[in-house]
Amino acid sequence: MTTSPAASSDQHALESAPWAEGLKGIIMAFAMALVFRAFVIEGFVIPTGSMAPTLLGEHMRFNSPQSGADWAVGPWYYGPGRVPLPVQGANLRAIDPRTPGATITTQAVRVRDPFTAAEVRAESTPTRGGDRVFILKYVWPFYTPQRYDVVVFRNPRDPAQNYIKRLVGLGEEEVALIDGDTFRRYAPASSGAALPDGQNSWSLPGWSVARKPEHVQRAVWQPVFSSEFSPLNPMRDGRPWFRSPWAAAGESASSWEITNRRVYRFQASTPATLAWDFDARPIFDSYAYNEIPFHRNGVYRVADIRMSLGFEPAQSGATLAAHIEARGHEFRAQISGTTATLSMRPQGEQSWNTLATTNAAPALEAGRVTNIDVWHVDQALWLFVGDRLVLHAEYAWTPDERLRHALGLTADEVFNAAENLLLDAARFKPMAARWEFAGSPFQAHRVAMARDIFYQPVSYYPENDATTYTRPSAHSRAGLPGAGTHPRSPVLLGEGEYFFCGDNSPQSLDARLWDLPDPWMARLEPRAGVVSRDALIGRAFVVYWPGTYWRSILPVPDFGRMRQID
Repeated sequence: MTTSPAASSDQHALESAPWAEGLKGIIMAFAMALVFRAFVIEGFVIPTGSMAPTLLGEHMRFNSPQSGADWAVGPWYYGPGRVPLPVQGANLRAIDPRTPGATITTQAVRVRDPFTAAEVRAESTPTRGGDRVFILKYVWPFYTPQRYDVVVFRNPRDPAQNYIKRLVGLGEEEVALIDGDTFRRYAPASSGAALPDGQNSWSLPGWSVARKPEHVQRAVWQPVFSSEFSPLNPMRDGRPWFRSPWAAAGESASSWEITNRRVYRFQASTPATLAWDFDARPIFDSYAYNEIPFHRNGVYRVADIRMSLGFEPAQSGATLAAHIEARGHEFRAQISGTTATLSMRPQGEQSWNTLATTNAAPALEAGRVTNIDVWHVDQALWLFVGDRLVLHAEYAWTPDERLRHALGLTADEVFNAAENLLLDAARFKPMAARWEFAGSPFQAHRVAMARDIFYQPVSYYPENDATTYTRPSAHSRAGLPGAGTHPRSPVLLGEGEYFFCGDNSPQSLDARLWDLPDPWMARLEPRAGVVSRDALIGRAFVVYWPGTYWRSILPVPDFGRMRQID
């Protein structure tokens, strides 16, 4: 009988040693982690506030003792290299944003509660780190970008730097940002194409609003006010310092109880009206995050709004309606029994145009709080009753119609004017919004107002943005209208080309403003404001480590702000 030679004792000892098995496991795990990071999921840190408040870069956090509101504000003071100081407050040295090379002595940080406007003062407050996010990498053709994804991509101006923005345009189409909304028209084989001289593409047929899906819209609503954040003590030195922006109106105004209350009460069964006071609280595209010295916060009126409340009638048979006046039209969402209706009409006309109706709406039961949510956004009306979508209706306006109704201008007037008429915020028409009730005494809980993101019209800066490798120089299109924000600056996208904007539109250096790309990136896409498919990395889908602050020598994460990204 023959036998195979026995393995040497040294070889046997090596194969069976526990540390050898452990080492192989570590090597395999490390290799799998590298593969996973390269092809599936990767983590990134948010550096700036261009996506605030959806995603936060380095920031401060404040809490109002009067209302309980909690909110983030961007850094006030920076050191060399535009790095935020670790502590924001008094008696520190910081660079002067108004004078290159100069320094200033910092002052106490003073911000205002976004709901009550009460001042909150801090001598020193720590700067928190940016949110850390996971991205799911795109894998063509199995997993590809969708409009309104939050995407990480390589900065066309600096390939060593990553940007994170929201995808608003993708080929093959032309994209236009009009009155804050995204419009698109199908434009096949448009990569690098130019329109004929003198042609105003905003007057061409085929345009439609690129409406946001419900889950995205919920994520980007910007709160303006809610009665649940009314101050605990609205009196100071014997005089009231706070008044709700929701005001009683009409003949039954004396039956309202609003002052010093977080739950509003109406004591009669007669018709009642609760109106938003646009004189005291106009709705602009302002952000609490942008309450920073030397920056204007809020310029343009926003007509895409959300009205909501919790309705608690004392008796059965109550009715209510949300009424919005915007862009020369009236919009109405009405509930009576189990019948709900959405309608609109031009201002001044008597008859309503019914857009949608149903007889299957949840009833407004006596003694029970029913949440009512009305959206007017992206040329559409939404009605939610009891947290359930009951009705949705759309209306179709072309860019020319939108400009006529919102600013009193035609697309040709905008195109042919020597100056950029869209930058004149005074041209945007005023608004009105109110709730109307009848049939029962009632209480109104969480009476709130929110606004949509508003993509601002802009002009290219005199200097382009600095990158890792270059210093700012004259912008190649200085003073001209920003990309996609004016018919003289069209954005035409071919297959595999994308257009991005930041959620914090007033403070976002995005595709509207970029100069020509870095030479290396120009091999992928030579045009300013356009991102190539090859520059995309993936979609951000979760904040796994929210902004951290340091207490003594220990980092303190804010796990309560872990969230999905929509």
